[in-house]
Amino acid sequence: MKEVVELSKNGIMATISLKGAEILSLKKADESSVLWKKDNVFWNRTAPNLFPIVGRLKGDTYSLEGKTYSMSQHGFARDKDFSVSKQSSESVDLSLIWSEDTLSLYPFKFELTIRYSISESGVNIVYVVKNVDNKKIGFSIGGHPGFQLKDALDVYKLVFSNPFSLERHELEGAYYSGKCTTIDCNGELDLNNAFFENDAVVFKKPSFSWVALVHKTEGELVRIQFDQIDAIGFWTKKDAPFFCIEPWWGWADELNHTGDFQKKAGLHWLDIGQTQDFKYSIVLP
Repeated sequence: MKEVVELSKNGIMATISLKGAEILSLKKADESSVLWKKDNVFWNRTAPNLFPIVGRLKGDTYSLEGKTYSMSQHGFARDKDFSVSKQSSESVDLSLIWSEDTLSLYPFKFELTIRYSISESGVNIVYVVKNVDNKKIGFSIGGHPGFQLKDALDVYKLVFSNPFSLERHELEGAYYSGKCTTIDCNGELDLNNAFFENDAVVFKKPSFSWVALVHKTEGELVRIQFDQIDAIGFWTKKDAPFFCIEPWWGWADELNHTGDFQKKAGLHWLDIGQTQDFKYSIVLP
């Protein structure tokens, strides 16, 4: 059985694993991939897909209709085998359908399709979630692409589509403390390790439509574009040679969350038979 799918168009090439439907490589011909090459020292993933939760549940558990369930950070989709439901030379639909195993973690019946299509300048990613249950289903979803750095973090900056003033949601451990810090940005944000001392930097309801990772002397490395997202996360590890830009539809639990799944913040709810799409793009310069 083939374990990866390869796509190409106009000199842009992508390699996607069936494991987790994770994109492993994205590059222009004769160039290196912009994506992080996973290892066991810094981070053993490249661009995991987050479903049916984003972030961490308080105590890694939640309750629903009198039962308690356990689920690890970012959900199970990133570790599941997807199947090819549609494919061409420049696009592929990868599908994950509920099973008895997923029901033991998440008691909802769903169909998740992750669609990759090569664009003129990169790759478009579309998450399609369908409710195939006989009740409403709730979930969060998101991307977690990591990008290769060849220099120290402080040689890079983030450039945004427009200036903004946003609340940075402070983390305490893996959870939101309820505290916020206002960040006023003129359209650029210098990166350094100190900025990530408390783990990821998260902005909810961002007012910008794209963000670029830029080398201060060599120019733009990659750009993430989106129309409507609930939150965006920026993450790295101290002195690690990668940087993640994460478009999310949902977020981790807050410190005071009771564990009741029905009251969890950041969930999207679908009625019986309903489908919802979520989109973002990775653009090469």
